[in-house]
Amino acid sequence: MTANVVLSKRVMRKFHFLWLIALLGWLSAASARADEFKLANGNVLRGEVGNADEDGLVVKLDVGGFSKREPWINFSQETLKLLANDPKVAPFVEPFIELEPEQIKAREKEKEIVVKPVLERMERPTPAPGLAVGFITPIGLAILAVLMFANLYAAYEVALFRQQPVPLVCGLSVLFPVLVPLIFLCLPTRVAHATAEAVPADASAGEGPGGAKAKTTSAFPAAAAGGLTLAAGAKPDAAQTPLQTYTRGEFTFNRRFFETKFPGFFRMIPSEAEKDLVMVIKAVRGEYVAKRISRISMNEMHLQLQSGNASAEVMVPFVEVQSVQIRHKDAKG
Repeated sequence: MTANVVLSKRVMRKFHFLWLIALLGWLSAASARADEFKLANGNVLRGEVGNADEDGLVVKLDVGGFSKREPWINFSQETLKLLANDPKVAPFVEPFIELEPEQIKAREKEKEIVVKPVLERMERPTPAPGLAVGFITPIGLAILAVLMFANLYAAYEVALFRQQPVPLVCGLSVLFPVLVPLIFLCLPTRVAHATAEAVPADASAGEGPGGAKAKTTSAFPAAAAGGLTLAAGAKPDAAQTPLQTYTRGEFTFNRRFFETKFPGFFRMIPSEAEKDLVMVIKAVRGEYVAKRISRISMNEMHLQLQSGNASAEVMVPFVEVQSVQIRHKDAKG
């Protein structure tokens, strides 16, 4: 009985000894596991990492509880470097760690991009020729010559049609092709004011503008310029009616010319002086024998022809008139 008691006491002593050793080991391990987190202001937080994010660190204190979230900028560089060893915390800590000059140079070398020479380069493709290059070729020059000739011909025709100076229109068309002929074509026909004045009936010969001699004298007295005033004249003798001829170049054929020279031909009922006279118009389209001018405008006139049909009428543009002749209706041209 005594031996058993002694044995049990020894076992209890060994158990207490082992339990004491385990307790001391746990306390030493706990104390060893607790870390010190030094702040820049000198304060120290003892414990372990509780939670870390980009806003800061929360420390699980060894005395119990949690600290407030301290921003990373409040920790000392020594503590930040120790925290950088933890893979979970390192991404948040590294931007706040001050590097040494050697480390800065090493990182700069790592960032340097080494451009290696390219041994085989592809040739750049040859650019396609533009539109201007195409006109330098013989075919392009020939096309340009044809277009320029057509432009000058069009300018020449437009100048004649609108009675504009041919050198002026053609010269401007060389500088501004196509545009100048279109502009002059849109302009109204140029009408030169007639300077020929009617001469007295007893004069043997008259002068046109510029000193040109008219072939015969006018049998009509002068009328007011630009009007349709009818002049009263003496009845001409059929056998002695002089032949009156006005040609282009000596006279300018326009509305004022016909209204001034031949006012009697505008009347519905001709007077004694004009009833036996006819007006012979030689134009580009042919020759017209008219007994009166039924209508007239700035660019053209309408003639009532000498025929049985009273409604026979023809339109003659002034630009087509080559000559005007006044003669007796029985006289031969």
